[in-house]
Amino acid sequence: MRDWFWPGRAPEPCRLSRERVMKKQSGQIPLSMRREDLATWDNWLSRPETATLERLLTVGKMPDYSAYLWGGEGIGKSHILQACCDAQGQDARYVPLQDLILYAPEQVLAGAETARLIAIDDIDRVEASAAWQEALFGLFNASQEAGGQLLVAASKAPQQLLEALPDLRSRLSSLPIFQMPHFTEDQVAGLLRLRGETVGIPLTDEVVHYCTLRLPRDPKAVVQFIDQLDQFSLAQRRAITIPFIRESALLR
Repeated sequence: MRDWFWPGRAPEPCRLSRERVMKKQSGQIPLSMRREDLATWDNWLSRPETATLERLLTVGKMPDYSAYLWGGEGIGKSHILQACCDAQGQDARYVPLQDLILYAPEQVLAGAETARLIAIDDIDRVEASAAWQEALFGLFNASQEAGGQLLVAASKAPQQLLEALPDLRSRLSSLPIFQMPHFTEDQVAGLLRLRGETVGIPLTDEVVHYCTLRLPRDPKAVVQFIDQLDQFSLAQRRAITIPFIRESALLR
């Protein structure tokens, strides 16, 4: 059971894509979500650029530090938040605001202040909502008083949240801030190998080189490609070779 994954029940397993079904019924939020079920530290690609952050967050079962992660889409922010929650287990709460921003904050955040680890994803989504900003500011203060840790992810740095309440922006700015780096070509190759091993399709050096030259330096795109290639290979019952990849038309 992934008790940390909102709304506190195990998500339907999948490999990459999240399919969301949100409906309001009887004041509840029955969020049926498919998520990256492999987002753990075991399948995180460690890089020199993120080594300091990784040490801070993995020194023990519970991260010893709060942190604010920012950067472009698909570069690993959500993976880190989910990996930390996965390591912590039921004492963590992961809140993906991309999926929940349309709901009342008191519904979504009920009881979150008791979690030892609170992970708020896509916090920049709240810039247009004073109610959400006030609720999060109160939650962060309550969590701090209770000795909890806070992990936050966004597409931009705290000082760039120009529509945020000054108190909230100041609170976020007080956290250790890490800008997530883009991937190099060699790191794309490393991620291809890692994801291939994770889903059970080891790739030859020739295949990795061929794909690396044709894929964007976008880890999300790399993961999607491997998952689609895995499905295509299973359907065709064929080994992963360069001719097979050409035939699949997955690389444009």
